[in-house]
Amino acid sequence: MLDSPVTDRLQPIARELLAAWSALPRIDGVPLRSDFDPMSLRRILPVVSLLQRVAQDEWRLRLAGTEIERRWGRTLTGIYYTDIMTPKAAASTLCEFEAVCARPCGSWSMRHLELSSGRQVDAETLRLPLRASDGSVTLILSCSGELSGRFLHEPDQWREVITVMEQQFLDIGAGTPEWVCAPKPTGGPYQT
Repeated sequence: MLDSPVTDRLQPIARELLAAWSALPRIDGVPLRSDFDPMSLRRILPVVSLLQRVAQDEWRLRLAGTEIERRWGRTLTGIYYTDIMTPKAAASTLCEFEAVCARPCGSWSMRHLELSSGRQVDAETLRLPLRASDGSVTLILSCSGELSGRFLHEPDQWREVITVMEQQFLDIGAGTPEWVCAPKPTGGPYQT
């Protein structure tokens, strides 16, 4: 598994995703999607998603786990990722996606979400790059869980991602960007 200050902060769900990804064979630091067996993540598969770049600044949820779709109260597979975010959260998230694939690197973040009831929660997200069948790094394997590390069992559904509170890149062998994508109070991204 990667040795990074961020890995010490990972909750059990993110730690399990990182361990499975780290065990995959890699080409220039990034595993092929075809080498990833979703059943290796059977326990956390309900909170795992696969994102795909379809064009510049356009990302689709190629697959969304059953718990993720239950939380949102709708089918998410196939939608544009920005359809479930405020403009502020979308800007920092698109920056994050581009960095994960361009560098390539991993990314860890804390997000603030609003539920249908008005209740707000904080969730941890881990994103790791994968290579598509053509060899390009245009896929991101992701997991998301409340900071407690448990699944949300109440019928309360997520409405939107309000903001990205904290975000850090993980070095998977190619270094990390010189910026972070989570916005400062005056806007982001910004240099570190």
